[in-house]
Amino acid sequence: MTLGKGHIHPEGKGNYPMFRIDRLTGLIVTLSLVFITTDFVIAQTSLGGDVKPGRALRLTITGDMKLSFVDRSESFGEAAFGDTLGGAAPVLASGWGDPDGFFIDPIVHIGIEAEISDAVNATISLETPFDVGVNGRDGNIPFSLGEAVVSWEGAFSPELNLDFGLVDYVVDFSGNGNPFFIDLGNSESAFGNGNGDPDDDPGTPQSSSAGRVQSLQSAGAVGHYDLGENTLDVFIFDISPVDSETLFGLIYGLPLDTGDYQGDLGITLVNASNDSGGSLLTVGGGGHLAGSDGMKFYGEIYWQFGDYGSDSEGGTINQDAYGLVAGLHYDLPEADEEEAPWIDVSIWDLSGDDDASDGENSNFVSYEFNNDTIVLEDAYYGLDIDTNYRALKIKGGMNLSPEWSVQAMYAYATLNKNGGGAVSNGNSSDKIGDEFDFRLVHRATDYLTFYFNAGTLQNAKALGVGSGIEVISVTSEVRF
Repeated sequence: MTLGKGHIHPEGKGNYPMFRIDRLTGLIVTLSLVFITTDFVIAQTSLGGDVKPGRALRLTITGDMKLSFVDRSESFGEAAFGDTLGGAAPVLASGWGDPDGFFIDPIVHIGIEAEISDAVNATISLETPFDVGVNGRDGNIPFSLGEAVVSWEGAFSPELNLDFGLVDYVVDFSGNGNPFFIDLGNSESAFGNGNGDPDDDPGTPQSSSAGRVQSLQSAGAVGHYDLGENTLDVFIFDISPVDSETLFGLIYGLPLDTGDYQGDLGITLVNASNDSGGSLLTVGGGGHLAGSDGMKFYGEIYWQFGDYGSDSEGGTINQDAYGLVAGLHYDLPEADEEEAPWIDVSIWDLSGDDDASDGENSNFVSYEFNNDTIVLEDAYYGLDIDTNYRALKIKGGMNLSPEWSVQAMYAYATLNKNGGGAVSNGNSSDKIGDEFDFRLVHRATDYLTFYFNAGTLQNAKALGVGSGIEVISVTSEVRF
């Protein structure tokens, strides 16, 4: 299982503020001047050799720069869900002010890792926040604090490692790179599923904070206890001081061994609360098992209880929801090892709500970061559907050469609850659509990678779209 700090998405995911096309020339000129100036300084001067940190034993500077060319079809902006209350205008599936069309989107990330002592390390990262048209940014690209963590090994006792500060805490029991329940560095608020109504219980599959990933800063601490073969994580985070949104939990991890298959299992007990009366208790867990025959089984399941918040009349909105993912991944053992072909079949089932006036929320809510499908689930350039859906996915891929890899997917998605069209804007159909995705990766060098992603969603009856919805992106990524 994967627990702890966050990771950079292998397909160029991250904070993507929009970059206006008429500034592209300026960016190219600026970067050229930077490289020319840097070469000149290195060739002409030396300021004492290696950098000498004031107090740390060692400093390591890392970073990456991504540039994405994105195009979304006009039908993307037409996708809408009903309000589940009746009488109000449909809720646009995207939270962006100008969701369709072509734009260029850069991201820059700089990280500093400091080794303070043999047992204490500090990590600080600066990043450009994601902001595609929501706040009407005038083209300036600001930096924000992404992570500031102190890691103390053997804190108070040899069995305890402590991380505290702004921590990007991640839980990926399935090990598929799409955290199903917790990824605090890339998530949205678990209580941000409202459509403007005080009840904050719309039942729509996308949250009102869609497209606002990495908008949270989780300040707090997590203790990692080594219990021999098992582990225990205890954490507490202040997610949003404005709404007094906090997260407290326990995660117990243990190894799995059936003889032919080995893996990990995690069990969770997590409480999320805020100042509107919300107090969500989530219990469950998940894990994965893999064998030498190339077969891997993975899955997660959770149940939610407690209070989602208060309605407009001061009453309590009860929470009663579930979420699960189960899958099978198979690496073909008889094939060429360099080609490494694989197939993956999975089912995703997240409960939903189709009545915003009954004092109960059945939407499964989380701090997820699932970008498995390009159109439906991607939190940056897709519709960012988070809940109230069921999807069957079949995908596969292989290496065409040491430099090129390819992947394709088919996903069939439906609403879990629709209430006679309450969720799907009056359409009685539960079908969200058939999605076809294609991904191509080119590893130009050890430090430069290109990603090509193309997805189309067909038959999106529940979205009220008559034609297909297409999303295409081409991303270059440089890491150092």
